[in-house]
Amino acid sequence: MRIGIFVCYCGSNIAGTVDVEKVAREVLKFPGVVFTQTNLYTCSEPGQDEIKKAIKEHKLTRAIVASCSPRVHGATFMRTVETVGLNPYLFNMANIREHDSWIHDNKEEATKKAIELIRMSAAKVYRHQELYPKYFDLSKNVIVIGGGIAGIQAALDIADGGRKVTLIEKESSIGGKMAQLDKTFPTIDCSACILSPKMVDVGIHENIELLTLSEVVKVEGSIGNFRVTVRKKPRFIDEKNCTSCGECEKVCPVVCSNDYEEGLSTKKAISRMFTQAVPSAFYIDRRGKAPCKSTCPADVSAQGYIALVKEGKYLEALKLHREENPFPSICGRVCMHPCENSCTRNLVDEPVSIMNLKRFIADYELKLGEIPLPDMEEKKKEKIAILGSGPAGLTAAYYLAKNGYAVKVFEALSVTGGMLRVGIPDYRLPQEILDIEIDVIKRMGVDIETDHPVESYEDVLNLKEKDNFN
Repeated sequence: MRIGIFVCYCGSNIAGTVDVEKVAREVLKFPGVVFTQTNLYTCSEPGQDEIKKAIKEHKLTRAIVASCSPRVHGATFMRTVETVGLNPYLFNMANIREHDSWIHDNKEEATKKAIELIRMSAAKVYRHQELYPKYFDLSKNVIVIGGGIAGIQAALDIADGGRKVTLIEKESSIGGKMAQLDKTFPTIDCSACILSPKMVDVGIHENIELLTLSEVVKVEGSIGNFRVTVRKKPRFIDEKNCTSCGECEKVCPVVCSNDYEEGLSTKKAISRMFTQAVPSAFYIDRRGKAPCKSTCPADVSAQGYIALVKEGKYLEALKLHREENPFPSICGRVCMHPCENSCTRNLVDEPVSIMNLKRFIADYELKLGEIPLPDMEEKKKEKIAILGSGPAGLTAAYYLAKNGYAVKVFEALSVTGGMLRVGIPDYRLPQEILDIEIDVIKRMGVDIETDHPVESYEDVLNLKEKDNFN
């Protein structure tokens, strides 16, 4: 280890308070130090030449300059030692100007402090190792987070420079807070007049990829090689096919608070943030799963059919109900309605009468005549046997038949319905109501055979061999 130390006078900046020559003599005693030198201005060209000369003549393996702050000339001296073959990371600076001479007036104490500062620097550089630059492929693509006016302008400026830009916005449209304003300070110009053209430019710019309803969840890597994880929420609308005609908004039965208007007005569940929104495609504002739906054992969208009932769309409400449960008339009479226990209306006064509304729309349908059959898929070749005609068996038969399968139900009793028939008294569930619901399943092509118990595995095999069930 061969360390060389160069102590700078810096004119009178250091020498006026520090005994520079004494410092040079004392630091020569440090372990590994083989050469010391003083210079009037080490940063000058002659001063740098002296450093180069000393490194060559004394075969120095480390170098220290005791002078000003490394913020001022650190890079200068690193380049100096590098020109004569010394790795620049085997160089260090001891700041004896800003950290010593400029803040002291006692020359003896300042000299001692300078010696100690250089001692620390020598101990540090003694442990330095050679470092070399590494080269990586850098991505020139850019991500801009936030689609407000600042993000929009940044994205446009970068994209106009030929870079690919991904603009990430958590809302359904770019525009940010400026889109909510009527005028902008201090010129009181029309906010939309300034913002809207820029939003359109973002939407059509070939170098900008726009990700709305998206949030950054993780950023990894380093400059030029960032890896960003983005969570994109579904719009529930095909952006490419949406023409922004607004017909869907007109018929949507669900009304919710309008966050764009700060809750001062309402909007439909399917809407767009504002007229000039970019993208212009509508979106469905789904705010989690309704507690009534979560509590329902059949996962029926109670909040959905209640909204349709509110709009007087009773048959549409029944169609929605039958997507998860084919027996609205039965459940409208015997259901224990746990959904009402979870209804958030409980926080105000009392829950919505979900079960009674279900019974109301089911009875409304019965008054119209025969219950219409659901849309059914094309017939499939597979044949499926169902054991038992209770609520589970009948439900399975309904949806299998709806999906095009040939279904046959085997019931051990002489009547259909299972516990719906024999376990619930007529005053709770009239027999004619049960018959009407089961008749729908029969009209869908389901064959129900009563007095046919299946009690063993052999019975199952016999069914499979006899009727070629899958």
